[in-house]
Amino acid sequence: MTTKRTLRVNAYREGRWWVFEIPELDTGGQAASLAEIAGEARGGAAAWLEVDDDTIDIDVHVHGIDDALAAWAAGMAAEADARAAQAAAAAQKRSALVELTKSYGLSAADAGRAVGISKQRVYQIVASQSEGVATTRSLASKSRRSGADRGR
Repeated sequence: MTTKRTLRVNAYREGRWWVFEIPELDTGGQAASLAEIAGEARGGAAAWLEVDDDTIDIDVHVHGIDDALAAWAAGMAAEADARAAQAAAAAQKRSALVELTKSYGLSAADAGRAVGISKQRVYQIVASQSEGVATTRSLASKSRRSGADRGR
């Protein structure tokens, strides 16, 4: 089994084309799209080195678009932060509903009315907690006993 050789390829946008260089071989080429660079560079490097294409790995480094890539990375980080904040907010709201129904003894309908959601949504949110279905059943049982949820 032959060990693959990895070559770094530097790619730059030039007009409608991508121009690339393989510094280690002091050669380069061009491609119509970013997706084509690795294949074009691999073929050129294999011909230059007189080896089979499958013995060459290409490591493409794109230059000249750093600002856009940094903006993308910042957006990804902000999105991850937002997901974490949303999960924390959901946990806080779930905790408040559990407190309303367990500690204060409110029915699902009353807890929902207090926070501005339907009793069905109260059941969904509380059921999503680690207690799962057992919590939903206890709320449903409480509602049947109080009769407060009927007809709504």
